Amino acid sequence: MIKNNNLNIIIIFLFIGIWISIGSDPYNFLFLFETDYKIKRITENLNYKDIINLLRAIFPLFCCIICLFFLIKYRLFKKQKQFLNILLAIQIIQIFSTILSTNTIMWGYENIINHVGRYNWLLSSIATILIFMIANKLKNFNLKNLFYISIFFLSCMVVWFSLKNIVDFYSLETRTSIYNLDVFRDSAFFLNHQMPRVTGLSRSIIFLYVITFFLSQNTQWKIRIYLYVILIILGSLIFIYQSKYALISYIIINIIFYFNFLDKKKGSKIIILLFISQIVVFYSLSSSRIIIDNFKKSELPSQNQELELNEKKNKEDIRHFRKFQDLNKKGISLLEHVILSGRAQLWLHSFDFIKHRPFLGYGSMSDRYLLNEYRIDNNFLVNPVSNAFIYSFLSGGVFCLFLFLMFWWNLKKRILTLINIKYISNNYCKIGTTIVLLIGLRCLVENSIMLFGVDFILIINSLYLTEEK
Repeated sequence: MIKNNNLNIIIIFLFIGIWISIGSDPYNFLFLFETDYKIKRITENLNYKDIINLLRAIFPLFCCIICLFFLIKYRLFKKQKQFLNILLAIQIIQIFSTILSTNTIMWGYENIINHVGRYNWLLSSIATILIFMIANKLKNFNLKNLFYISIFFLSCMVVWFSLKNIVDFYSLETRTSIYNLDVFRDSAFFLNHQMPRVTGLSRSIIFLYVITFFLSQNTQWKIRIYLYVILIILGSLIFIYQSKYALISYIIINIIFYFNFLDKKKGSKIIILLFISQIVVFYSLSSSRIIIDNFKKSELPSQNQELELNEKKNKEDIRHFRKFQDLNKKGISLLEHVILSGRAQLWLHSFDFIKHRPFLGYGSMSDRYLLNEYRIDNNFLVNPVSNAFIYSFLSGGVFCLFLFLMFWWNLKKRILTLINIKYISNNYCKIGTTIVLLIGLRCLVENSIMLFGVDFILIINSLYLTEEK
């Protein structure tokens, strides 16, 4: 342990920088290595957003260098948390597998710039791990401060992007559920990058829901009322976005909340009242679009006939609930589509590549190329393999998969404490354990913590919270 107040401040700023770098594209700085003509053409059209994106994209590399300097200078590598060591080993294995992937089919999908870009997500993950390694060795440094920073950024993301989605829901001519809004619409971009999809936002909302609920316990009644209002808003957003993972998680966390109450009758009333309030807000928001449309038609009587024709023409687009059916699928295929949204086909397809390189894998982000050749050729939205365990196998081979399985196996005791959650006295420990469980479930249907992002930062935050007494 070392005492260094300046380093305490540096770690805070580095962690803030890592959060700001989420969603950046490595090409925002790798264009500097393009041909002179391309560099000149790009730099001539640079604006403030491009400069911000350049700084965001290059920050993880800068952060890694700074953290390594302090780790080596103060010899902080020793006696680190086991989960940090495992996560670091997973990133290092993927670096080697990415290097070696130049001799595989991957080289046919990328040039040298694309290849170098694949290391950026690994560097971001490593930078995050190193920040926590240093923070864990600092005297008078409260690791909860990093958790509070995460709450701040999660809240900003949810508020900002949810407002944008709701405004689009009311203002765009296409009448559909928010879930089915076009992800390529002009307003769906932030700093020239695609903003998070509703599935990602729903995940963040679920985390905030868990945090808000447990923090509302053992607080003054007036404060609790405000927190319950926040829970109503967050819960209504879950129903508005209609993400399957979020809806299932919503059921799970309410079961956890129920067992958390010592007074089960009182707990049931609170959960039911919150649920009813959330449904009312959801239904009111969803239905109000129809009311507004009808009002607009009454204000423009001369255009009524044209509007009615357009309404009939767009009848299939008038949706306020997510569509789960697919007229082209039947039987087992339809069931798989409804439950897994086509993920099973991606999982099976990935093993066609895994069997050729079971030990080495294809490196970071390889699923974007290997499983999406047709989509890339036709400029469609690419689909990741959407399973963290399969992704670990595909990207880093059997050794990476083994470490990832070991990571979760070591956490089983922490997760199982939720069975007796009412006996856990520390609310932060409850928050951390519940979020770890939810991220574990998300690993079954998304790449989650195998890639740098919100999940990766939150899993480390939460694992430290589980150690709170």
